[in-house]
Amino acid sequence: MTFILLTLIGREVVQAGEAKLELAWINILGTVLTFRVDSLSLLFALVASLFGFLSILYSVDDMKGKAGTGRYYALMLIFTGSMLDLFLADNLLLFFYFWEVVGLCSYFLIGFDYSAESSRASVKALLITNYAGAFLLVGILLVYFLTGTLQFAEIDLRLKEPMLAAMIVSLFLVAAVAKSAQFPLHVWLPDATVAPSAVTAYLHAAAMVKAGLYLVVRSYAIFSHYLPAVSYEFAIATVGAVTLTVGTMAAWVQHDVKRVLAFHTVGQIGYIFLGIGLGTTLGVAGGLFHFLNHAFFKGLLFLCAGCLIYSTGTKKLDQMGGLFERMPLTASSMLVGALSLAGVPPFNGFASKLMIYEASLEKAMVTGGALGGVYVLYCILAMFGSGVSLATIMKVINSAFFGQLPDRLKTVKEVPATMYTPLLVLSAICLILGVAPQLALDYFVGPAVQVVVGGGVKTTIFGMVTSIGFYEATTIAALIFTPLVSGIIIYWKARPRKVSPVEAKYGIFVGGEVEKPYIDMEKVKVDAESFTFAAVQTFNRFYRFMWRGGLDRIYRTLARNFVLATRHVRWTQVGVINIYSVWVVLGAVILMVLITI
Repeated sequence: MTFILLTLIGREVVQAGEAKLELAWINILGTVLTFRVDSLSLLFALVASLFGFLSILYSVDDMKGKAGTGRYYALMLIFTGSMLDLFLADNLLLFFYFWEVVGLCSYFLIGFDYSAESSRASVKALLITNYAGAFLLVGILLVYFLTGTLQFAEIDLRLKEPMLAAMIVSLFLVAAVAKSAQFPLHVWLPDATVAPSAVTAYLHAAAMVKAGLYLVVRSYAIFSHYLPAVSYEFAIATVGAVTLTVGTMAAWVQHDVKRVLAFHTVGQIGYIFLGIGLGTTLGVAGGLFHFLNHAFFKGLLFLCAGCLIYSTGTKKLDQMGGLFERMPLTASSMLVGALSLAGVPPFNGFASKLMIYEASLEKAMVTGGALGGVYVLYCILAMFGSGVSLATIMKVINSAFFGQLPDRLKTVKEVPATMYTPLLVLSAICLILGVAPQLALDYFVGPAVQVVVGGGVKTTIFGMVTSIGFYEATTIAALIFTPLVSGIIIYWKARPRKVSPVEAKYGIFVGGEVEKPYIDMEKVKVDAESFTFAAVQTFNRFYRFMWRGGLDRIYRTLARNFVLATRHVRWTQVGVINIYSVWVVLGAVILMVLITI
């Protein structure tokens, strides 16, 4: 219902610029709590509402018969509503409130089944995102002390100090990096895949991780002209380039289907950060378009992974195989999502990645010098990431759907209609936005780019205009599909109607009696690890560090040493200097502000 309402008012919002709803009876810190719909918030809200509906529809059969479904649906509805309110909030205090509610919902949903594994994952997600959220709160307080307002529209008019603006956006960026699972605070996201499949899909596609991204984009729209563009934009782009490289490399060697996709979420959000950090019209357009595309293809992939788990009872790729004939709809949908993720034309992921590649090169040419060379490197890393993504999805598709069907999966069949319907919808969207990206760029992405950088996106009737020419997506799709469809038709018409079985004249000589077939295909099939042997040997140090605990090990060591150090801290005449002093002082500041209103 919310998606339909937002779609109906979307055209009017784009034409009028914005629409507001003021809660005039609620006055906090001298400002009225306000919800505002502009082209940027509309883009994010449409994605959150649509995918919230599809996730709940998918859950009907996926969660059937499981304990705690009432609690599950209540949390999912609160989660969806909080994401919408976060995107539509026009007040930093209101924004922070829903930022925390989203974090709490994710905590309860990740730990939904109360197992030891899910409890550890939920606590890990809560600690990393909420402690980093303290940086957001401090930044909000700085905004209020410096401007006397918390309204997004008024901050831009009242804040005059570039150094203070830099401090504020730096605090916001720390919170966003943790929430959006960017390096080095990305470690909570792969563990969060223990949540139910629909939760994982929504978490990665349109919720939680997109909250941090929205904060970055909205902050850029407000503060960019106060800041030194080189340092601020370069910081965001660097976070994105490093993260997309680390995320895709880590995904390459995973054997749990959901962890493969989780690390790819880390990497794909890195692409979006890179696009936004370039600061050009084409770069921001590519970043926001990739946000839209990522929501559809990554949500599709996670729902497909949920279908595999639902039917096979396992998340391990090596325990699957030969499922294409048993689950054709799931297999076809997952192939569409995988090709979109890898950036293969004519699927939607290619169009947005192409914009980011070209924007990186454009930025390099404009910047010049050593810094320009760095942007060229970022473009190369982005292309390398797409190559690694293609290798990864080849491993996933081969391991799950091709080869020998294990004996224990002989009775597997396609999932119920409520589970595969969202797959078909998302597959269609991935294909449509790849064949005709101009539809999204004209009606959704272009107006949002206008809010952020004041520029527009040029499109044609068959595609879009880039920095080096035209990308005629519709024409390219026709060139790809015409021979493909023709070949299928010719094969279908020319195939033999009857195939006569040929009996072997001699059997296999085994030198004795055997109880099983001479060759057991389950034992000799290519496993998932074989696809990454060369990569592991080439990047041995990186993977050895990751398998030994990686950043988790470093964080645990720091936390352990910090706890040991604080055991020797005592009350003194100067005041409280223990671990709780930060929160005490912060609470006192908030209380002081409320008292003085």
